[in-house]
Amino acid sequence: MPFVFPFLSNGKNHPLYGLSLLDNYKKLSDRSDETLDSNGYPKKSYLPFWELILSRGGLDKLILAQKGACDRFRRLGVTFLLKNDKEKAKERIFPFDVIPRLILKKEWEKIKIGLIQRLRALNLFIEDVYHDRRILKQGVVPEELVSTSPGFIKQMAGVEVPAKVYAAVCGCDLIRDGDGDFVVLEDNLRIPSGASYMLVARKVLKESSPFFFSFHRPLSIQSYPLFLLETLLDLHPSGSKEEGAALWTPGPYNSAYFEHAFLANQMGIPLVESRDLFIEEGRLYFASRKRKKRISVLYRRIEESFLDPSVFRADSLIGLSSIFELFCKGELNLVNAPGCGVADDKVLYRFVPEIIRYYLGEEPILRNVETYCCLDPKERSYVLENIERLVVKEANQSGGMGMLIGPLSSSREREEFKEKIRANPRNYIAQPLISFSKLPCLVDKGIEARRVDLRPFVLLGKEPRVVPGGLTRVALDHNSFIVNSSQGGGSKDCWVIDDEDQR
Repeated sequence: MPFVFPFLSNGKNHPLYGLSLLDNYKKLSDRSDETLDSNGYPKKSYLPFWELILSRGGLDKLILAQKGACDRFRRLGVTFLLKNDKEKAKERIFPFDVIPRLILKKEWEKIKIGLIQRLRALNLFIEDVYHDRRILKQGVVPEELVSTSPGFIKQMAGVEVPAKVYAAVCGCDLIRDGDGDFVVLEDNLRIPSGASYMLVARKVLKESSPFFFSFHRPLSIQSYPLFLLETLLDLHPSGSKEEGAALWTPGPYNSAYFEHAFLANQMGIPLVESRDLFIEEGRLYFASRKRKKRISVLYRRIEESFLDPSVFRADSLIGLSSIFELFCKGELNLVNAPGCGVADDKVLYRFVPEIIRYYLGEEPILRNVETYCCLDPKERSYVLENIERLVVKEANQSGGMGMLIGPLSSSREREEFKEKIRANPRNYIAQPLISFSKLPCLVDKGIEARRVDLRPFVLLGKEPRVVPGGLTRVALDHNSFIVNSSQGGGSKDCWVIDDEDQR
């Protein structure tokens, strides 16, 4: 029997056009679709969107809105670089889909509390690793995994940071699993990116598709730049009399430069490169056109090995000599702190539930994905024997790089990864392939389902700050599990709506 549901407005059945479109959509979707219930009916919150999509002229309206959104992204200069693109120097407009994602407020509250819990525990872990090392001495986390982590920086041992906050900005990647629950796929504590895309997505959607906002009223995310600035100011070094903050960028050739410039502008702080900074009498200054300005906090968007050529990579052309010394002496705060990457090492990820229990005495609110550590002989053997059913990841790669999706791989690719695992087992983990949730997206052929994840942004200064929403990333291909923008993924606006706001 064909799927039919009434219009909200007049009670008539959908035209054949709409039925055909929905039938085709359902063939390419599955039970993981966030907009449909187990019987294939639209969920209450998504009913107005499906009514629009299936109505006569609805698809044309969406196509027009999509074109307007792309034009606005182009004018705003919202670009990125594809890491696997042969034309690496060529910038691309960030792909964006106009059909928004909805999350009910009661579900969001659980996500928010769980993310705050996670970030608090990870900060306590980082502080302990570089000081007393209690969790390592007691064997809760293997010391070998920490000492061999590329994110561990030995020069950070004993260094005090303001308020003991090492990772003030965190972007956790979440997916909705087969049971409909949000689980944490990984933590990003070094240089988490994407907040600007979250903010621009809302702005562009309001301008290109105002009709969507007649269906629901999403909670505002526009306070994020203010929250970020307040967090930076919370973390000024003790004794600092000036509230000078700046955003430190590698420069316009960096793939995330749009975000650097956007956030600095929104916060009203200088966007600086190393050539704009100088050290005088043990303090850092920004040389503006009119005067020099003391800088006490740098929101760094530079990878830590390039920060200071006198301490880390001597060939760094984007760092500043002696800046790490200022940080260690407490004359300057670097946010996020160097060395916090030890806590987002994918091998250490599997221990986060134990880290939460150890430091907070609480059960994790958000679950981890089951993870196998290839350094463990038994787990490595299991991974090698079952690699065709698993997702294998390099421990310190990001952006979807260094990954094998077993069920979608060739026998040759699997054999290559087996050799890599045997050669360097510390560098690999494996997880079961989760068929995470999908949402309808506008494509050339009409409306099709695409997999999505969610990257909310959590800030920790004197208090935690979280805006209701995040960056929803979208796989551009129907069969793809890769949502990273650097691998060609796109985005959607993510709406957190009041539970009662389902008109």
